[in-house]
Amino acid sequence: MNHTFATRSGPIVPTDVRKFAAEKGVNQYLNAVIELARQAFPSGTLSISLGQDAEDDAHQYIALDIEAGGRTADELLAGQRVWSGGLGRVCPSRQAVYFVLGWR
Repeated sequence: MNHTFATRSGPIVPTDVRKFAAEKGVNQYLNAVIELARQAFPSGTLSISLGQDAEDDAHQYIALDIEAGGRTADELLAGQRVWSGGLGRVCPSRQAVYFVLGWR
């Protein structure tokens, strides 16, 4: 997995992620999902990459990974709640399976 990091001004979305999003029909949701991850963890560094399910080789997804070092369990839980509560508002559930939030 090749992670691309960015500053708070905005994460860089790798070409393979953009291509995957277009192939899966989720390109129109990509920016909103990225913004949701930034709202959930406003001070965290966000990296975006193409991920692969550990149990199902056929399932790929867009991984949005937040640097979690130094965060308390309460901070992580609060961010996860923002993500979980907002994903359905910015992306239909059928397409939401292609976006996975993770902590590093």
